[in-house]
Amino acid sequence: MKERIKATVALIISIVTIAILFHISNFEVSLSILRTLDYKFLAIAFLLQVFFWLLWALRLKVITKALGSDIDYRYSLITTLSSMFFAAITPSSAGGEPVRVKMVADVCKSYGTASAAILIERLLDAIFFVISLPILVILTGFYVGLGFKVAGVFSLFLLSFISLLYTLLKSPKKIEKFIGVMCKYLKRFLKGRTDEIMNKLVSEALNFRSALIDILKSKSYACVMFLLTIVMWLLGFLIPSFILLAMHLPPYFLFSITAQVIIVVVSLIPLTPGSSGIAEGTMAYLYSSFVPQSALGVLVAIWRAITYYTNLFFGFLVSLKIIKD
Repeated sequence: MKERIKATVALIISIVTIAILFHISNFEVSLSILRTLDYKFLAIAFLLQVFFWLLWALRLKVITKALGSDIDYRYSLITTLSSMFFAAITPSSAGGEPVRVKMVADVCKSYGTASAAILIERLLDAIFFVISLPILVILTGFYVGLGFKVAGVFSLFLLSFISLLYTLLKSPKKIEKFIGVMCKYLKRFLKGRTDEIMNKLVSEALNFRSALIDILKSKSYACVMFLLTIVMWLLGFLIPSFILLAMHLPPYFLFSITAQVIIVVVSLIPLTPGSSGIAEGTMAYLYSSFVPQSALGVLVAIWRAITYYTNLFFGFLVSLKIIKD
């Protein structure tokens, strides 16, 4: 029930924002654009989103295989779609990770290993954004100041996180000490099970550490995972260009991809469920520099329908099936 309420709130915020964009764009002109859409390009745009899901699921399967806990591809796809629903109804997409950790842990029988797999996913994405954004900004000259600021702040957070993670995990004794201190402060809430819970946490933390080390040592798997990450995101970032083609406008491939990277990073700001309102507003702002204002409402509405509403719809259906099973 709570999930439905969150999804409804996210949809309302998104639809209201798009309605405002339609009003600003001139509603009559927007309707005219909708009537003349070339649906073959919209079909391609939707297929790109499908391939985005399929490649994400394949990457998760490759990661778990590298950790010695190979999962079935169908199960990996179900995990991916279900987690995308929860990511779409939580700020900063934070709800997707716990779902993937739980579902992967059900197969590999270790929350430490499952957590490492999902962390690797996020690190691969982050590294891709940190590398690609400055390169794209330099190539296109698109919003150079904003692009470098976004890349700089994101890089700072990423480096800080990696540094903290390395400091914590470089020694098993540090892990035990950290968990021991944590359990000491939480002793009143553990109801006499402090030692039992501490041992379990230490065991899973060591599994987590071991899994990360295994991934870092496996150069061939690391290359495959990063290649999948590049292709996956590039396909997703091509969607607006094909929507523009459907609207009989130039695709602006490089400008659009650059804008998409900025939008993804900005959307990580934990303000609204699924970044509703933020994603639409940021896209309208960035694309207004090369797309006619009269087309912005239609562009943002179709883009959000393909990349966000489909995550909600198909993710919800998959999640319902999991619950029933």
